[in-house]
Amino acid sequence: MSLESLFTRSWYGRCGWTSVFRPLQPLVRRVILNKRQRFLAHPEWSYKAPVPVVIVGNISVGGTGKSPMVVALCELLSAQGYRPGIVSRGHGVTLKVPTRVYPDSSAQAVGDEPVMLARRTACPMVVFSKRDEAVKHLLATTDVNIIVSDDGMQHYQLDRDIEIAMLDAKRGVGNGHLLPVGPLREPIDRLKDVDFIVSVADNMTNALDQLNLPITVAPLVPSMLLSLDGTKRVDCLGAFVDQAKWHIMAGIGNPERFIETLERLGLQKENITHQWFADHHVFDVNDIPSDGAVIMTEKDAVKCQSLGLENSNVWYLPVSLVLPEHFKQRFLEKLNLIKLDHSHE
Repeated sequence: MSLESLFTRSWYGRCGWTSVFRPLQPLVRRVILNKRQRFLAHPEWSYKAPVPVVIVGNISVGGTGKSPMVVALCELLSAQGYRPGIVSRGHGVTLKVPTRVYPDSSAQAVGDEPVMLARRTACPMVVFSKRDEAVKHLLATTDVNIIVSDDGMQHYQLDRDIEIAMLDAKRGVGNGHLLPVGPLREPIDRLKDVDFIVSVADNMTNALDQLNLPITVAPLVPSMLLSLDGTKRVDCLGAFVDQAKWHIMAGIGNPERFIETLERLGLQKENITHQWFADHHVFDVNDIPSDGAVIMTEKDAVKCQSLGLENSNVWYLPVSLVLPEHFKQRFLEKLNLIKLDHSHE
């Protein structure tokens, strides 16, 4: 079992071995709160962009649905006549300067999620560890008039106009403790300061109800299975009927959600074998079965499409986040108010 899995089991299950770090909690909490308070007390330390900035982040580690939310927001903004641009850290890559991401960029060079986002949204995108510098580069080289940041809620060097915190519907905030005892980057109270809390789910869950916070649930909707080589697409239900056995692969923060999606589409548990990799895993040819039907996530497909696999029965499942109408209305209303503030500056 990987170190990542050991921590995850303790944070979200009953293992609890990370409680050995509990004496560090007061220090961790003080460092986290002091960092935020310093930036709040000195707004001049943060870069204030001349266009609205929307942060899509979370207070916990692991997958919570940030990427689907970024895609959904960009689609909403584009439909409203905005010209959105995206910034991201580019997890797992080291860049010396802000770097533009294109649909045909290398995932190894700029990160898997950025390439996926560039393909799905067709929006200008820049990656860099300092998101404030990424925003400056995006504004200097494109005509975007609103910024959507993929993650970065704790990157206070970048000022923000709207914060959207993503929560996992099933796991919630885990054991509720800060790292490394629990999965939280910031205390739960931080959620009271954000503008919107969204969870990828069909309905409210016990984990969300217990937080007693205004949470919007938005479902992930799959469309078609696409072949890794881009030559074929089939209806999910038909594919699962025609092909009895499937091997499921994922190198994402919360692979259980992926397999739950497949089961809701009709894939039977007895017809599944699975293999989980660490989040942002760098795949090679030996990771993918040489025969048999294989399904992976869209993020993983971005990295595997250049491997030249002999197996032609490898597929991935794109999904889209469906934003409720009441959320879209509230979000656009808040954005209109922010535009008025920017026009008066």
